[in-house]
Amino acid sequence: MDDRVLEEKNKYNKSYAELMFCVDDLRKMLDTEELNKRSFINKVDTLKDYIEFLDNLEKESKKDKGLFKKLFKVENDPSQKINKYLTIDKRRDLEKIDKCSKCACRNCVSVCDMKHCLNCREKEYVIKCDKDSVLLTNTTDTVELYQGEEKFIFNVAGYLVEKDNNGNFTRYVYLIDSKDYDNQHILKYSKFKGEEFYDSVITDNTQNELIRINDKFIEMGLRV
Repeated sequence: MDDRVLEEKNKYNKSYAELMFCVDDLRKMLDTEELNKRSFINKVDTLKDYIEFLDNLEKESKKDKGLFKKLFKVENDPSQKINKYLTIDKRRDLEKIDKCSKCACRNCVSVCDMKHCLNCREKEYVIKCDKDSVLLTNTTDTVELYQGEEKFIFNVAGYLVEKDNNGNFTRYVYLIDSKDYDNQHILKYSKFKGEEFYDSVITDNTQNELIRINDKFIEMGLRV
């Protein structure tokens, strides 16, 4: 088997097996409206097609090992076929698959009130959800913030997404300075017209809201 084909199959086979079991169960237990909230299902379908594509490449590589293959090596190179197959959209979906395979939502059959799968970022996955009004995600995001001219790079320890009584969602971020572990902040995160905002959660000159959000992070399992 071509090394690239083997590498790609080894990279995705475990995630594929785990997620296909979850998807099969979800399709048996949820209606179409609810399934549409689970956007990762489409990514799993992309992965399924890719695995089938790799299987076919493997079969082709075993068929012809003679002179014909040597003469037309460039045209039949599996690595080039893989590169051509993987469009930008397919690459993005496949990169997200590893996160989806770890997500607490992957086999949840409850009616989703949080609708987070539709808003989940590329480097993010849910690690805990109360299935009602709050969830916690893990991520490899970093954030650059400035104090005057000085730049600080923060690692994101987690995002807390909270739904209020009116159904509105608020996202909070827990930041840890990449160079100073003791420099930690909880901020309210929002995005408007492509611009990201990080605002204080301190209101009315008290720490009450900050303490409440910090306690919520801890309650949902964040450990820093």
